[in-house]
Amino acid sequence: MHISIIGSVPRFVTIHAVLLALLMGPGCASLDPDRELKATAEATRRVSENIDPAEAWSLPVEGESPAWNGADSLTYEAAVAVSLQGNPGIRRNLAVVVERRAWYVQEGLPPNPTVGFGIGIAVDGMSGAPMMVQGLQMLSWLWKNPHRVAAAEAELRAAVYDAAFGCVDVTMRTRTQMAAVLAAQDLLRYDLTYTDITDQTVRLVEAQVEAGELPALELDRAQLEHQEAIESVVASEYSLEQAKLALLGTMGRPTDSTSWVAAGELPPVWNIPDDERTLLELAITGRLDIASAREAVLKIQAELGLAETEKFPEIGIGLGYRRNAGDRKSVSPEMKITVPILDNGDPAIAIQTARLDAALMELLATIENAQAGVLTSLSRYEQSRDRARLIRTQQLKIARTAQQRSDAAFREGVVDLNTLLMTQRQLIAVERNLVLQELMTMEAMCELRTSVGGSFDPTLDAAPIIVIEAKSSDSGQEESS
Repeated sequence: MHISIIGSVPRFVTIHAVLLALLMGPGCASLDPDRELKATAEATRRVSENIDPAEAWSLPVEGESPAWNGADSLTYEAAVAVSLQGNPGIRRNLAVVVERRAWYVQEGLPPNPTVGFGIGIAVDGMSGAPMMVQGLQMLSWLWKNPHRVAAAEAELRAAVYDAAFGCVDVTMRTRTQMAAVLAAQDLLRYDLTYTDITDQTVRLVEAQVEAGELPALELDRAQLEHQEAIESVVASEYSLEQAKLALLGTMGRPTDSTSWVAAGELPPVWNIPDDERTLLELAITGRLDIASAREAVLKIQAELGLAETEKFPEIGIGLGYRRNAGDRKSVSPEMKITVPILDNGDPAIAIQTARLDAALMELLATIENAQAGVLTSLSRYEQSRDRARLIRTQQLKIARTAQQRSDAAFREGVVDLNTLLMTQRQLIAVERNLVLQELMTMEAMCELRTSVGGSFDPTLDAAPIIVIEAKSSDSGQEESS
């Protein structure tokens, strides 16, 4: 509950206060979000040095991409470029940046003055009509506005960080799904090779059965092995199609054809630091969600400052003009003061203090989750990388040699069909396991890259310092707010 007190104030106080309010009025800030969108694009460059995010965002979200026509071989970088253009989630985050810019301008505006007008009809038979014109401008905006603007600035910076972090997430999912397509292509190729091997085995067993060297049961077993290989090919074809559809969905082109071929290494060669301390430092300085969480703390600190102004009186100044029925005129300065007696602002301060504590804990949790993510993804990366290296350099060579020797020995009658089929199955199992380990390596690499902020390059990975400026809509000059 507030108590309002209206009374007259000296004329010079009113005039100076009105002039001050008018000088700090609207027109000093621009709604143009160009600076913030450029800052978002600059922060997004960490996803690739070869792609200009601003150029991708200037294209229609559902339009054709100059990076890929939907039919040629698709590379990692082309897939990322299409995702930056066509993913609706990225455009939604950019729209939030535009909204926050408008909110920043809104918070910087003073309240509109209140103007009252009245005219009456004399009821006592005398000529003339009483008239009243009154204007009122609240001055509490002068000490409340800095806190509102500071909160809006923090929200705008957080929106920029969130939009850039969303781009990092989309591009890492794109790379992971691209790797899944490459892996599915390799698995299909190995399954087709295994089908050819089992087909050759069937032909060899048929010849030996016809020559009476093997019973017909052996032919049945070889044919069953061949049919199982064909079934694996069918499953791999559908897995490849589904992997492509998942990738196209992330790229914002879910209805495109899947007849294209993915091109690239699985996994690609990235310069990943080996030192845990370096990676942890990259995460602290480069994680955009950590930067956003810091802005959330600053926003609530500003809102706490705003809540503390509830203890101050609400002050408004006005100027009234009156004319009575006798045509007597008067001009009277006025002041309106709302004194905080019953609602003294303590509940609002307590609320914001609790919110500030929660925001600080959220920031701490974000930092700790980033550190845990770095160490966990690094361990997964090293595990899958080392396992893939062992399979590639040791198991695969032995499995291929064993399959070739068993095939030659079976033709000479030295080993039976069981040995031949076993070595064939072992070879395909090792080849498929290698592909899966390489896919897991790529997934862990993308998780690690996301955990450190989106890039292993410290110059690209560092979260940018965003300065919010009010741009004059009249002169085009920029004034720091």
